[in-house]
Amino acid sequence: MMILVIFIVGVIVGYIISSKNIGREEVVEKTVYQTLTSIIGPSISSSKNLSILLDKDYYGNLSVILSRTNKSVYVIMYVIKYDPKDPRDPVNTLLNILINLSKRNVDVKIIVDDETYNSYPETINYLLSHNISVKLDESSGRTTHTKLVIIDGKIVFLGSHNWTQSALQRNHEVSVLIYDEDVAKILLRYFFDIWSNGRAVS
Repeated sequence: MMILVIFIVGVIVGYIISSKNIGREEVVEKTVYQTLTSIIGPSISSSKNLSILLDKDYYGNLSVILSRTNKSVYVIMYVIKYDPKDPRDPVNTLLNILINLSKRNVDVKIIVDDETYNSYPETINYLLSHNISVKLDESSGRTTHTKLVIIDGKIVFLGSHNWTQSALQRNHEVSVLIYDEDVAKILLRYFFDIWSNGRAVS
């Protein structure tokens, strides 16, 4: 239910921005916070703990926060597109950060949809070759369209951004950055429910 609500809020954000032409991020953040708390109660302790990430803002924030991870990174991503021919691709940067974190004994786990497995096998091969744990969801007949990153059990990135160069650099995308352990706990349960029933890849 929580996941559905957050995605609905994502649609609401797009509507707010387009219909009211809000130019100030803090106004949008307050509106989203009020919407969330009115639907599901004060699960997020303060609107200060939630930021709206528009377009390229997602990559800039994620790359910096990922680099500071101490304990764990859990990712569910519909599409991850590694490009071995372009070292400047932002997806390559994110994957290399995860690889470096894993070498420092940070727990890194990634769930991808069959779309990544079938269309971008180089992504899977690159991750596995660097000892990153990767799984698919429980069935090829089910689509996992979630785009979720949980960092250190307290920081959440959730929204529309896939890990592709187009999504990170060119597309119009909206995601949220949430600093809240209670929200993270809900999404950790969601992650590990899928992980525990997921299919191993090799």
